[in-house]
Amino acid sequence: MRLQSKTGLKGYLGYLHERRERNGEGNKELLLGKGRGRGRGRPRGRPPKIVVAVDQSVLKDVCKVKKLKQSGESFLQDGSCINVAPHLHKCRECRLVRYRKFKDHDESTVSCRFFHFRKLAFTRTGVLRVGGFLNPKQCDTEALSLWIPSRTPAEGLDLETSKYILANVGDQFCQLVMSEKEAMQLVEPHQQLAWKRAVRGIREMCDACETTLFNIHWVCRKCGFGVCLDCYRMRKSRPPIGKVFSWLKCAKGQAHEPENLMPTQIIPSTALYDIGDMVHATRGKWGIKANCPCISKQLKPLPKPATGEDCNVNMSGSSINNVSFTTDDDTVSTTSSLKDGTLSSADTTSALHWLADLATQKAKEEKKGKGGLPNFLDHIIASVVENKMSSDTSKKQGVMEMSVLDPNTQHCWLCDGRLLCLQDPSNKNNWKIFRECWKQGQPVLVSGVHKKLNTALWKPEAFSREFGDQEVDLVNCRNCAIISDVKVRDFWDGFEVISKRLKSEEGQPMVLKLKDWPPGEDFRDMMPTRFDDLMNNLPLPEYTKRNGRLNLASRLPNYFVRPDLGPKMYNAYGLITTEDRKVGTTNLHLDVSDAVNVMVYVGVPIGENNHEDEVMKTIEEGDVDDVTKKRIHKSKEKPGALWHIYAAKDAEKIRELLRKVSEEQGQDNPPDHDPIHDQSWYLDQTLRKRLYEEYSVQGWAIVQFLGDAVFIPAGAPHQVHNLYSCIKVAEDFVSPEHVKHCFRLTQEFRHLSNTHTNHEDKLQVKNIIYHAVKDAVGTRLYRRSEMWRNCSVT
Repeated sequence: MRLQSKTGLKGYLGYLHERRERNGEGNKELLLGKGRGRGRGRPRGRPPKIVVAVDQSVLKDVCKVKKLKQSGESFLQDGSCINVAPHLHKCRECRLVRYRKFKDHDESTVSCRFFHFRKLAFTRTGVLRVGGFLNPKQCDTEALSLWIPSRTPAEGLDLETSKYILANVGDQFCQLVMSEKEAMQLVEPHQQLAWKRAVRGIREMCDACETTLFNIHWVCRKCGFGVCLDCYRMRKSRPPIGKVFSWLKCAKGQAHEPENLMPTQIIPSTALYDIGDMVHATRGKWGIKANCPCISKQLKPLPKPATGEDCNVNMSGSSINNVSFTTDDDTVSTTSSLKDGTLSSADTTSALHWLADLATQKAKEEKKGKGGLPNFLDHIIASVVENKMSSDTSKKQGVMEMSVLDPNTQHCWLCDGRLLCLQDPSNKNNWKIFRECWKQGQPVLVSGVHKKLNTALWKPEAFSREFGDQEVDLVNCRNCAIISDVKVRDFWDGFEVISKRLKSEEGQPMVLKLKDWPPGEDFRDMMPTRFDDLMNNLPLPEYTKRNGRLNLASRLPNYFVRPDLGPKMYNAYGLITTEDRKVGTTNLHLDVSDAVNVMVYVGVPIGENNHEDEVMKTIEEGDVDDVTKKRIHKSKEKPGALWHIYAAKDAEKIRELLRKVSEEQGQDNPPDHDPIHDQSWYLDQTLRKRLYEEYSVQGWAIVQFLGDAVFIPAGAPHQVHNLYSCIKVAEDFVSPEHVKHCFRLTQEFRHLSNTHTNHEDKLQVKNIIYHAVKDAVGTRLYRRSEMWRNCSVT
C-alpha cells in the first residue's frame, strides 16, 4: 500500500487507524456480528455497575445464518456459550453462571472467556461446531489501535515528560519484551499461537496465581482456563515430590496438563516487539541512558515470534514496521529487514526517512539524559540527597546549599537533614526538588494541606451525622480482634470522647479503627463532595492527580479495568498508654504502588487524663528529630501519628531480622508467608535498635501533624502509630521513578498464600508500563511528523 507524502502523520499511524473499514471487509468471516461491550471496569464475574451494551448475535440474523451454512465459513463467537453454543464446550464463566444470583445477559456475554475469541462454523448438515481460535495474523486495525501510538499526541504528555518516562521506565519495558520473547521459546514447533483480543471492562487473570495476564499465556481450548508464563513454566518443569499444584479442573474433572494448553497472546501481531524497537531507537535519538537486559546481559537478540505470515493490507495492517510510503520523488520502505539498522543514502534523502530511522535504528551509545532542571542543579541536588554526611555541620551546609539553589520553593529538612519537608503545598515548582529526593527512594513530607481543605467536611460529627446508621466492622488495635455489625456512629461518637467508646470484656474503653470504610471503591460514589475537595487540593498534582503527567496510571486506556488507587480512608483512635507503644495502628507492611497520605483531622480525646505527656514520651522513644519536636513546642501544631518508613532496598534485611526474631520466639516461618506482607509485626524501640545495630538499617521517624501529607515510595516498608484520634485519607499513584519496585513486587506477591490481600495483581503494572512507553514514543513520532509536515508546507 502506498500513501502520498501530503498525508503527514496519517502516512504512518493514520494509515493504521484509517484502514478499519477495509480490514473489516478483508476479515468479514470473523467480524460478522461484531460488537464490544461498553462498561465500567471490573474483574470477571462481578455484576456491572452500568449497563453493558452488546450487539445482537449473528445467529439471530436469519439471512446471515443461511449464508454461513451455505459457505461453511467460520465466524467469531459473539455471545456467551449458553446463548450462542449451548451444545458445545462451555467456558468456565458460562458453566458457573447458573450458580450466580446475578444473571444479566450482557454481563455473561462479555464475561464469557470465548467471547470474540473462539471461532464457530456450521457443518454440512447445519450443526454448529468449533472452528478453532483467532490467531495473531487475524487482528484488525480496531484491535491494533489500542496497542500502538495514537496519531494525535497523548493528552497531558509533552516532550520533556516523555523523555523522563523513557529514562525511568524504558529498562523495565525492555525486560518485559525479553520475557515475552523467552516465553515464545516454550511454544512447541507444532503448536499454533492463538490471539485473544482484549475485551472492554474485563481484566484477564491467571487462574492459578491471580496475576493479571499481560500477553503470552496458555489457555484450555475446552473451558478457557488460563495460566500465566510463570505458572506454566513452573508446572512444566515439574515440582518436587510432595508439592501439590492447585490448578482448577477442566470439564468432567479432568486435570489440566501443560502440553494440552494452547499458547495465546493478547497484544495483536508484533506490536509489542515493534514498540520495543521504537524504544531503543527513541532512547538513542534522545541520548537517554539505557541499562536494559538487551544491553547489560549482552544477549543475542531473539527473533520476533512468527505469526504464520506477514499481515498485509487485507489483514488489518498488524505489523507496524512493514508499511511502505510514497513521496512525490521516491519510496521508503520501513521493513525490519534493513541490515544493521542503517539506511542507504537514497533512503536518507527521503522526506520520510525519519520514520524508517525510528523503526530500525539501534540504540546509540549511552549519553547523559536531559532533565527538567539544569544539569548542574541536578548534580548538586543529587549530591546533597545521596551522600551520607558524617557530621551535623556538613548536613546543615547541604541544606543551605539547596535553599540557595531554589529560593522560591519554601522547604525545610527533617530527620537530621534526610527528609525533605515542602511547606507550601500550592507551589508549582515543588515537583523539581521533590523529584530529586523521590528518585532516591526517599519519603517526602508536605505540610499545610489542611489550609486548602473544607475543614467542615472532615469532622467526625459530620461523618456521624451523614453515615451514622451504616453497619461496619471495627478492629481492636490492641489485640487485632474484629468487632462486627456495629453502627458507624458508635465509632465516631467515641472519637474524641473516651467515655462514649465501646468497652472491652474487662470494661475498659477500646482503641478502635474502622475496617475498610468506605468499603472498596465506594469513596467517590459515597462521598463525592469530599472526593472533589481532596483531589483538587492534593499536593504535587503532577504525580497525585489521576490525570497527572507523572502518574503512569493515567496512561492506561479507559478500555482496560482501571486499578483501584483510592482514595481510601484510615480512621482510628490514638494509642496512648505505655504498653500501647509496642503496638501499631497499622503494622509494618509495604505497598506495590506509591501513595500520599493526608492527615485531614486530629482529635484530642476528652476525659480521664491529660495524655500530652504520654504522647511526648512516645515521640521521644520513636527516635524523632529535634526539628520535629519544635513543631509541637514552639509552633503548637497538632501531632497526629508517628510513622516509621524504611527504604525499599532494606526490605530484605528487615525480613531477615523478623525471621530471626520469630525463630527466637519459637514461631514457624512458612514459605508462602512473609513477615512484611503478613502485616503481623510492629517494630517497637527494641526491634528498631536491633535493626540498626545488626543490619545498619536506619529509617525515617516522621510525626504527621494536622495537614501533613506523607509521600511513601512503592516498596518502602512502613508502619503507623496514632498518637491521637486521626482521620487520614490516602491516594495511590504510579511514578516513573519507582516502577522497578512495582514490577518486582508483583512477582513477589505471586508467591503469597491466597489469603493475602496483596496476592492479586490489581495494579496491572505490566499494562501500565506498556502504555506509558507507547505514549512516550508516540510523542516523538508526532513531533517528528509535525516537523516534516512544516517542512513540506514551506
